[in-house]
Amino acid sequence: MHILCVVAFLITYVKAQDANCDFSQKVVPGRTYYVYNPGYPRNYRPGVQCRTIATCPTGYNCRINCQVNIPEVNFNSIFRLVHWLGCYMDRLLVSKTGDPTLASADSYCGRGQLTAVSVAQTLAIGLISSMNSRGGTYYCTLVAQAATPGPSPVCSCGARKSTRIVGGQDALPNEFPSMVALVERGGSNVMCGGVIISNRYVLSAAHCITNKDPRNLAVVVGEHDISTGTDTPGTQAYLVSNIRIHPQFNDVNYDYDIAIITVAQNIQFNKYASPVCLPFKFANYDFAGQKLTIIGWGTIFIGGPTPNVLQKVDVDVINQDVCKWAVPSLTSRQICTYTPGKDACQFDSGGPLLYTDPQTGLLFHAGIVSSGKLCASANEPGVNTRVTELLNWIVQNAPADYCRK
Repeated sequence: MHILCVVAFLITYVKAQDANCDFSQKVVPGRTYYVYNPGYPRNYRPGVQCRTIATCPTGYNCRINCQVNIPEVNFNSIFRLVHWLGCYMDRLLVSKTGDPTLASADSYCGRGQLTAVSVAQTLAIGLISSMNSRGGTYYCTLVAQAATPGPSPVCSCGARKSTRIVGGQDALPNEFPSMVALVERGGSNVMCGGVIISNRYVLSAAHCITNKDPRNLAVVVGEHDISTGTDTPGTQAYLVSNIRIHPQFNDVNYDYDIAIITVAQNIQFNKYASPVCLPFKFANYDFAGQKLTIIGWGTIFIGGPTPNVLQKVDVDVINQDVCKWAVPSLTSRQICTYTPGKDACQFDSGGPLLYTDPQTGLLFHAGIVSSGKLCASANEPGVNTRVTELLNWIVQNAPADYCRK
């Protein structure tokens, strides 16, 4: 195959696609369907937006085989301009998860053959052409293929390297490869933390990114000392393509304080960057009496300086009923921690509270740093988002092949 450019691209697929070029297709096994550009075999027009959403029955995946001839650049320009993400002019979009917004789709341009199979039952295909496009073509066959379960995939999550949040200490370089820093593009200050859950998604707190434009944000993985940016070879920044805040987020009591961040390109997993385990196996566990590890680059005391090096601290989970005495507005989507002299603080928000499985040593994402009156104040618990209560929402809005260890 010779596709000139296969990239993950930031697409805010506005609801302005051509009304006569927006299709849904239920795919019947044994039949072949065809998806092609408007006017095929002639070139499509400039300024076209098309979308086809294919749905296959239970037990089947949707598969497309395409012949693509889409210009990579505008060769009529005085200069040969190539976007840094590759497909500068037109692009064929394919979302293997069936995302109807195509926000997490891969982008294709150039000339060659393309094959794609849906992750589950739905596949989304789109075309965006520039107003200056000279046109191109694509022609795809669409079929349902049986989803044959192969051997259980080997998956990896929850890694921790061997062995100042308030009262905390320096983490080892890349001790927590799932940790990310949320920054504004062009800036160096950490505005919030987050945690990798798949190669395309990061979890953080809703209050961190409310009213933020995703085009102005980036996540940094593999970081340790933010004053250098070169102390670890794993440091890599990824642009944000989409943010999804829980629709029931309450900015008064911080209920449902959770957000999903989609990055524009797949995060490359290695010993410096890898996903945390989502707590499927602890779905009915309240963690009361257990220790959780908070990590972040937040201030070491209220109004104080931020550390350069990632900090870690272990805190105790307190009983929900006990916490309600201090926080009457507490809900089942929240989890409380309290250890004298130890706490999260400013700019730690969005970072994880990690539970270490005593049997495997793997790290599970138990909570998201959310709120508290003052950092490490006497008799004032930290209130965090309880991830186990929101697993269904996470999986529905950030589809991926998650480890269920």
